[in-house]
Amino acid sequence: MNPLPPLNTLRAFDAAARHGSFSRAADALSVTHGAVSKQIASLEAFLGVAVFERTAHGLEPTEAGAVLAPIVAEALDAMAEGVRRVRRSTTPSTLTISVLPSFAAHWLIHRMPRFLDRHPEIDVRFFTTRRVVDLTKEDVDLAIRYGMGDWPGVHAECFMRETLTPVYSPALAALHPELEPADLLRFVILSHHTDAANWKLWRTKVGLPDLDLPPVAVYDDTALAMQAVLGGQGVVLGRSPLIVDELAAGRLVRLSDVSIPSAESDYLVCLERHRARPAIKAFRDWLVEEAGLG
Repeated sequence: MNPLPPLNTLRAFDAAARHGSFSRAADALSVTHGAVSKQIASLEAFLGVAVFERTAHGLEPTEAGAVLAPIVAEALDAMAEGVRRVRRSTTPSTLTISVLPSFAAHWLIHRMPRFLDRHPEIDVRFFTTRRVVDLTKEDVDLAIRYGMGDWPGVHAECFMRETLTPVYSPALAALHPELEPADLLRFVILSHHTDAANWKLWRTKVGLPDLDLPPVAVYDDTALAMQAVLGGQGVVLGRSPLIVDELAAGRLVRLSDVSIPSAESDYLVCLERHRARPAIKAFRDWLVEEAGLG
């Protein structure tokens, strides 16, 4: 068996190569600068060649260091993933899912009991945020995102296409009983950066003039806009999964039967190396099934 250098020397080398600095590597490893320097010196003594050189731009790998860095990084990542797999095999499966508050509140949360009944062995934890979480650095297993599917460094699978249609609360109509449904467009609420363009597309499709009416409210959070509409404050161009249950319950009504396709869709996102995890696969299969039911 070929001898290997001590693992700590490789960890120090990997951190220094990633950060380009002994000091930053020391911070990442929670050790001192001297400890990192000592480990690198030990590694170089073992190899019989220098792995770093100091330049005017900072710490740079030598030719030998440049060859070694990706190999060590891949090996350490593989070991870390192996440890995670063993730990998961000896503890109950846990899924931490990042999801937009609006999607969680108006679609996902009402359907989750069916998943939990089917998979009682999986402990699901939700992390609701509008921020795109970094799955490589944060304690999150997968994410449900609304967008174009072009997030780098992850596997993204579209599980639901959306349509957009104007909806409002019966309370709004009750406040303005003299108005026809089309007249209620004077009370438009915007909640997304593409809303204005989508409203123009919808009005063109139904043959209404594209009047430049100022919105009664603009929200940067779809969840807040939905609450405003449910409270009778205006008309929103509703995303199909967020309004389906509200329409069925009579809490919202359609302004028209005409809808337009959304340019953005709903995606299940995870790291490529985690796609085959049983808990993630189970959630993916259930999610696709639920999306097909509406």
